[in-house]
Amino acid sequence: MKIAAVVGLAAMLAYLGYCVMLYLAQDGMVFPGRTADPARVAEIKRYYPRLEPFTVTAGDGTALTGYYLPRLADGKPLPAVLYFAGNLEDQTGFFLWSPNELRFATIAGVDYRGYGGSAGKPSEASVKADALVIYDALAQKLGPDGRIVVMGRSLGSGVAAYVAANRPVAGVILVTPYDSLLAVGQEGHPYAPVRLLMKHPFDTTADAPKISAPALFLVAGDDTLIKPVRSEHLAAAWPGPKTYEVIPHATHNNIIDNPQYWKAIREFLKGCLAQ
Repeated sequence: MKIAAVVGLAAMLAYLGYCVMLYLAQDGMVFPGRTADPARVAEIKRYYPRLEPFTVTAGDGTALTGYYLPRLADGKPLPAVLYFAGNLEDQTGFFLWSPNELRFATIAGVDYRGYGGSAGKPSEASVKADALVIYDALAQKLGPDGRIVVMGRSLGSGVAAYVAANRPVAGVILVTPYDSLLAVGQEGHPYAPVRLLMKHPFDTTADAPKISAPALFLVAGDDTLIKPVRSEHLAAAWPGPKTYEVIPHATHNNIIDNPQYWKAIREFLKGCLAQ
Protein backbone atom coordinates (compact mmCIF):
# COMPACT_ATOMS: atom_id res chain seq x y z
CA MET A 1 0.00 0.00 0.00
CA LYS A 2 2.81 2.41 0.84
CA ILE A 3 4.50 1.81 -2.51
CA ALA A 4 1.21 2.39 -4.35
CA ALA A 5 0.63 5.61 -2.41
CA VAL A 6 4.12 6.87 -3.17
CA VAL A 7 3.77 6.02 -6.85
CA GLY A 8 0.36 7.72 -6.97
CA LEU A 9 1.69 10.83 -5.25
CA ALA A 10 4.68 10.97 -7.60
CA ALA A 11 2.40 10.63 -10.62
CA MET A 12 0.13 13.39 -9.35
CA LEU A 13 3.06 15.71 -8.68
CA ALA A 14 4.50 14.97 -12.11
CA TYR A 15 1.14 15.78 -13.72
CA LEU A 16 0.81 19.02 -11.75
CA GLY A 17 4.38 19.93 -12.74
CA TYR A 18 3.51 19.25 -16.38
CA CYS A 19 0.48 21.56 -16.15
CA VAL A 20 2.50 24.29 -14.43
CA MET A 21 5.17 23.99 -17.13
CA LEU A 22 2.55 24.39 -19.87
CA TYR A 23 1.06 27.43 -18.18
CA LEU A 24 4.40 29.14 -17.68
CA ALA A 25 5.77 28.26 -21.13
CA GLN A 26 2.72 29.19 -23.20
CA ASP A 27 3.70 32.83 -23.81
CA GLY A 28 6.91 31.64 -25.43
CA MET A 29 5.10 28.96 -27.43
CA VAL A 30 2.40 31.29 -28.77
CA PHE A 31 4.64 34.36 -29.14
CA PRO A 32 8.28 33.23 -29.43
CA GLY A 33 9.23 36.58 -31.00
CA ARG A 34 11.54 37.20 -33.91
CA THR A 35 13.80 40.14 -34.62
CA ALA A 36 14.28 41.33 -38.17
CA ASP A 37 17.46 40.24 -39.94
CA PRO A 38 19.23 43.46 -41.05
CA ALA A 39 20.47 41.72 -44.19
CA ARG A 40 16.91 40.78 -45.14
CA VAL A 41 15.68 44.31 -44.42
CA ALA A 42 18.37 45.65 -46.75
CA GLU A 43 17.39 43.05 -49.33
CA ILE A 44 13.71 43.98 -49.48
CA LYS A 45 14.62 47.67 -49.65
CA ARG A 46 16.88 46.88 -52.60
CA TYR A 47 14.17 44.83 -54.33
CA TYR A 48 11.46 47.46 -53.76
CA PRO A 49 12.90 51.00 -53.79
CA ARG A 50 9.47 52.50 -53.11
CA LEU A 51 9.14 50.58 -49.84
CA GLU A 52 8.30 52.87 -46.93
CA PRO A 53 8.48 52.35 -43.17
CA PHE A 54 5.05 51.91 -41.62
CA THR A 55 5.17 53.08 -38.01
CA VAL A 56 2.10 52.95 -35.79
CA THR A 57 1.61 54.01 -32.19
CA ALA A 58 -0.57 51.59 -30.24
CA GLY A 59 -3.26 52.75 -27.87
CA ASP A 60 -0.93 52.44 -24.88
CA GLY A 61 1.88 54.32 -26.64
CA THR A 62 3.89 51.28 -27.78
CA ALA A 63 5.76 51.89 -31.05
CA LEU A 64 5.06 49.30 -33.74
CA THR A 65 6.99 49.16 -37.00
CA GLY A 66 6.53 47.52 -40.37
CA TYR A 67 6.49 48.23 -44.08
CA TYR A 68 4.24 49.82 -46.67
CA LEU A 69 4.66 49.45 -50.42
CA PRO A 70 2.25 51.71 -52.31
CA ARG A 71 1.13 50.81 -55.81
CA LEU A 72 -0.61 53.60 -57.71
CA ALA A 73 -3.11 53.98 -60.52
CA ASP A 74 -3.95 57.47 -61.75
CA GLY A 75 -2.06 58.82 -58.77
CA LYS A 76 -4.20 56.95 -56.22
CA PRO A 77 -3.16 53.92 -54.13
CA LEU A 78 -4.39 50.57 -55.40
CA PRO A 79 -6.34 48.35 -52.96
CA ALA A 80 -4.13 46.99 -50.19
CA VAL A 81 -3.33 43.58 -48.76
CA LEU A 82 -2.72 43.94 -45.02
CA TYR A 83 -0.74 40.96 -43.73
CA PHE A 84 -0.72 39.44 -40.25
CA ALA A 85 2.14 37.03 -39.78
CA GLY A 86 2.52 33.63 -38.20
CA ASN A 87 4.06 33.40 -34.75
CA LEU A 88 7.53 32.51 -36.09
CA GLU A 89 7.56 35.27 -38.74
CA ASP A 90 8.43 38.89 -38.90
CA GLN A 91 7.11 41.01 -41.77
CA THR A 92 10.34 40.85 -43.80
CA GLY A 93 9.52 37.24 -44.75
CA PHE A 94 6.27 38.32 -46.37
CA PHE A 95 7.77 41.35 -48.07
CA LEU A 96 10.58 39.31 -49.54
CA TRP A 97 8.22 37.56 -51.99
CA SER A 98 4.67 38.89 -51.87
CA PRO A 99 5.13 42.25 -53.65
CA ASN A 100 6.49 40.44 -56.68
CA GLU A 101 3.60 37.98 -56.64
CA LEU A 102 0.95 40.67 -56.09
CA ARG A 103 1.98 43.46 -58.43
CA PHE A 104 -1.57 44.81 -58.71
CA ALA A 105 -1.95 45.58 -54.98
CA THR A 106 -0.53 47.86 -52.33
CA ILE A 107 1.17 45.76 -49.63
CA ALA A 108 1.26 46.58 -45.92
CA GLY A 109 2.20 44.87 -42.69
CA VAL A 110 3.29 45.80 -39.18
CA ASP A 111 5.11 43.49 -36.79
CA TYR A 112 3.53 42.31 -33.55
CA ARG A 113 4.95 43.56 -30.27
CA GLY A 114 8.30 41.92 -29.68
CA TYR A 115 8.71 41.09 -33.39
CA GLY A 116 10.78 42.85 -36.03
CA GLY A 117 11.48 46.33 -34.77
CA SER A 118 8.29 46.64 -32.70
CA ALA A 119 8.55 47.32 -28.98
CA GLY A 120 6.57 45.72 -26.17
CA LYS A 121 5.40 42.26 -25.20
CA PRO A 122 2.55 40.58 -27.11
CA SER A 123 -0.65 39.06 -25.79
CA GLU A 124 -3.88 38.13 -27.52
CA ALA A 125 -5.59 41.30 -26.26
CA SER A 126 -2.75 43.62 -27.29
CA VAL A 127 -2.24 41.99 -30.71
CA LYS A 128 -5.94 42.32 -31.54
CA ALA A 129 -6.16 45.91 -30.31
CA ASP A 130 -3.01 46.80 -32.25
CA ALA A 131 -4.40 45.18 -35.39
CA LEU A 132 -7.34 47.59 -35.42
CA VAL A 133 -5.00 50.56 -34.95
CA ILE A 134 -2.87 49.28 -37.84
CA TYR A 135 -5.95 48.87 -40.05
CA ASP A 136 -7.10 52.40 -39.24
CA ALA A 137 -3.64 53.82 -40.02
CA LEU A 138 -3.58 52.01 -43.36
CA ALA A 139 -7.10 53.18 -44.22
CA GLN A 140 -5.95 56.74 -43.61
CA LYS A 141 -3.00 56.23 -45.95
CA LEU A 142 -5.25 54.85 -48.69
CA GLY A 143 -7.82 57.61 -48.46
CA PRO A 144 -11.63 57.55 -48.41
CA ASP A 145 -11.97 55.22 -51.41
CA GLY A 146 -9.32 52.76 -50.24
CA ARG A 147 -10.09 49.07 -50.04
CA ILE A 148 -8.32 46.58 -47.79
CA VAL A 149 -8.06 42.80 -47.94
CA VAL A 150 -6.79 41.30 -44.70
CA MET A 151 -4.54 38.26 -44.90
CA GLY A 152 -3.25 36.14 -42.05
CA ARG A 153 -1.13 33.05 -41.82
CA SER A 154 -1.30 30.55 -38.95
CA LEU A 155 -1.50 32.69 -35.77
CA GLY A 156 -2.22 35.70 -38.00
CA SER A 157 -5.32 34.07 -39.50
CA GLY A 158 -7.14 34.66 -36.22
CA VAL A 159 -5.92 38.27 -36.13
CA ALA A 160 -7.09 38.87 -39.71
CA ALA A 161 -10.51 37.40 -38.89
CA TYR A 162 -10.77 39.64 -35.84
CA VAL A 163 -10.08 42.72 -37.97
CA ALA A 164 -12.62 41.59 -40.57
CA ALA A 165 -15.22 41.21 -37.80
CA ASN A 166 -14.62 44.75 -36.59
CA ARG A 167 -13.73 46.77 -39.69
CA PRO A 168 -14.98 46.89 -43.31
CA VAL A 169 -12.81 44.72 -45.56
CA ALA A 170 -13.01 43.74 -49.21
CA GLY A 171 -11.89 40.18 -48.52
CA VAL A 172 -10.21 37.83 -46.06
CA ILE A 173 -7.37 35.41 -46.86
CA LEU A 174 -6.75 32.76 -44.21
CA VAL A 175 -3.65 30.58 -44.59
CA THR A 176 -3.50 27.42 -42.44
CA PRO A 177 -6.30 28.79 -40.24
CA TYR A 178 -7.68 27.38 -36.99
CA ASP A 179 -11.02 27.43 -35.22
CA SER A 180 -9.23 28.30 -31.97
CA LEU A 181 -5.71 28.03 -30.59
CA LEU A 182 -7.30 26.44 -27.56
CA ALA A 183 -8.43 23.55 -29.74
CA VAL A 184 -4.99 23.34 -31.36
CA GLY A 185 -3.39 23.28 -27.92
CA GLN A 186 -5.77 20.61 -26.66
CA GLU A 187 -4.87 18.39 -29.60
CA GLY A 188 -1.20 18.80 -28.83
CA HIS A 189 -1.67 18.14 -25.11
CA PRO A 190 -4.66 15.80 -24.86
CA TYR A 191 -4.21 15.01 -21.16
CA ALA A 192 -3.87 18.60 -19.95
CA PRO A 193 -6.77 20.89 -18.94
CA VAL A 194 -5.87 23.34 -21.70
CA ARG A 195 -9.15 25.26 -21.34
CA LEU A 196 -8.16 26.17 -17.78
CA LEU A 197 -4.54 26.96 -18.63
CA MET A 198 -4.76 28.85 -21.93
CA LYS A 199 -4.18 32.61 -21.70
CA HIS A 200 -4.37 33.26 -25.46
CA PRO A 201 -7.25 31.10 -26.80
CA PHE A 202 -7.73 33.06 -30.08
CA ASP A 203 -11.27 31.80 -30.72
CA THR A 204 -11.75 32.58 -34.41
CA THR A 205 -15.16 30.88 -34.51
CA ALA A 206 -16.46 33.69 -32.30
CA ASP A 207 -15.58 36.25 -34.98
CA ALA A 208 -16.69 34.24 -38.02
CA PRO A 209 -20.45 35.01 -37.76
CA LYS A 210 -19.73 38.76 -37.89
CA ILE A 211 -17.90 38.60 -41.23
CA SER A 212 -19.76 39.02 -44.51
CA ALA A 213 -16.77 39.67 -46.80
CA PRO A 214 -15.67 36.86 -49.13
CA ALA A 215 -12.99 34.59 -47.68
CA LEU A 216 -10.30 32.32 -49.08
CA PHE A 217 -9.22 29.37 -46.94
CA LEU A 218 -5.82 27.95 -47.90
CA VAL A 219 -5.19 24.66 -46.11
CA ALA A 220 -2.03 22.54 -46.14
CA GLY A 221 -3.05 18.95 -46.79
CA ASP A 222 -0.21 17.49 -44.72
CA ASP A 223 -0.24 20.08 -41.94
CA THR A 224 0.62 18.44 -38.61
CA LEU A 225 0.80 21.67 -36.59
CA ILE A 226 -2.65 23.08 -37.42
CA LYS A 227 -4.39 20.00 -38.72
CA PRO A 228 -6.88 20.42 -41.58
CA VAL A 229 -9.74 19.46 -39.26
CA ARG A 230 -9.22 22.74 -37.40
CA SER A 231 -9.68 24.66 -40.68
CA GLU A 232 -12.72 22.53 -41.52
CA HIS A 233 -14.37 23.42 -38.22
CA LEU A 234 -13.77 27.12 -38.83
CA ALA A 235 -15.13 26.91 -42.38
CA ALA A 236 -18.25 25.19 -41.06
CA ALA A 237 -18.84 28.13 -38.70
CA TRP A 238 -18.17 30.72 -41.43
CA PRO A 239 -21.52 31.95 -42.79
CA GLY A 240 -20.21 34.30 -45.46
CA PRO A 241 -19.08 33.44 -49.00
CA LYS A 242 -15.93 31.34 -48.93
CA THR A 243 -13.54 29.43 -51.15
CA TYR A 244 -11.97 26.45 -49.40
CA GLU A 245 -8.84 25.17 -51.08
CA VAL A 246 -6.63 22.34 -49.86
CA ILE A 247 -3.11 22.20 -51.28
CA PRO A 248 -2.23 18.48 -51.36
CA HIS A 249 1.03 17.35 -49.74
CA ALA A 250 1.79 20.87 -48.50
CA THR A 251 2.92 21.25 -44.89
CA HIS A 252 2.43 24.08 -42.43
CA ASN A 253 5.78 25.61 -43.29
CA ASN A 254 6.17 24.94 -47.02
CA ILE A 255 2.67 25.82 -48.25
CA ILE A 256 3.95 29.17 -49.51
CA ASP A 257 6.41 27.39 -51.82
CA ASN A 258 3.63 25.67 -53.75
CA PRO A 259 2.73 27.35 -57.09
CA GLN A 260 -0.95 26.77 -56.30
CA TYR A 261 -0.62 29.07 -53.27
CA TRP A 262 0.01 32.36 -55.05
CA LYS A 263 -2.22 31.40 -57.98
CA ALA A 264 -5.18 30.93 -55.62
CA ILE A 265 -4.46 34.21 -53.84
CA ARG A 266 -4.22 36.18 -57.08
CA GLU A 267 -7.46 34.72 -58.42
CA PHE A 268 -9.27 35.44 -55.16
CA LEU A 269 -8.00 39.02 -54.98
CA LYS A 270 -8.94 39.77 -58.55
CA GLY A 271 -12.42 38.42 -57.89
CA CYS A 272 -13.17 40.22 -54.64
CA LEU A 273 -11.57 43.50 -55.74
CA ALA A 274 -13.59 43.49 -58.96
CA GLN A 275 -16.83 43.69 -57.01
